[in-house]
Amino acid sequence: ATLNDRLGERILALEASRHDLGGIRFCWLALGSEGRHEQTFASDQDNAIVFEAEGPADAVRARLLPFAAAVNATLDACGFPLCKGDIMARNPKWCLAAAEWRMRFGEWIRNPLPEALLNANIFFDFRPLWGDVALAGHLRAWLGSVTRDDQRFLRMMAQNALQSRPPLGFFGAVRTSGEGAEGGTIDLKAQGTRIFTDAGLVWAEAGCSMC
Repeated sequence: ATLNDRLGERILALEASRHDLGGIRFCWLALGSEGRHEQTFASDQDNAIVFEAEGPADAVRARLLPFAAAVNATLDACGFPLCKGDIMARNPKWCLAAAEWRMRFGEWIRNPLPEALLNANIFFDFRPLWGDVALAGHLRAWLGSVTRDDQRFLRMMAQNALQSRPPLGFFGAVRTSGEGAEGGTIDLKAQGTRIFTDAGLVWAEAGCSMC
């Protein structure tokens, strides 16, 4: 994960020098497994941008999107595949002003439907990778303040975490899955680390001192 960070930071610096970003305060966010420092050698991209907009956010977003698309393309060329779900900074849905992120997060917290819980599992594990890290810090502080006492949201997150199960059969033997070339394998992310990270996210959003 640290190697991936250094590569990402270098790509961001190079691409930033090729685009007109003067006067824009923004921060590139790592999400999901990258946000948790859990990336492996085979990992796709999950990233976003938070920026400051004193006026219309669309004008700032229009300047950032070409830069974001170039970074995503270069990361892909360096061996980090594009996210199949397009959870990347080049997507206007994930290149948002700080106020827009607060609104988006607030919607997921108030209406914790399955899609919102899935998004929370990916986006709430954000961390700053490059740029104005204070923007990410302020967003993190706000998020912690609104989730800490929201028992309904935390309960739904806990129920979602309980859907993950270790790959064990009735008698405790390891149960494999997959077909064809992937037959007889175990998905260590979905059936291994996710069990712990989903639980950890609930503790973190609850503001537990254990985290």
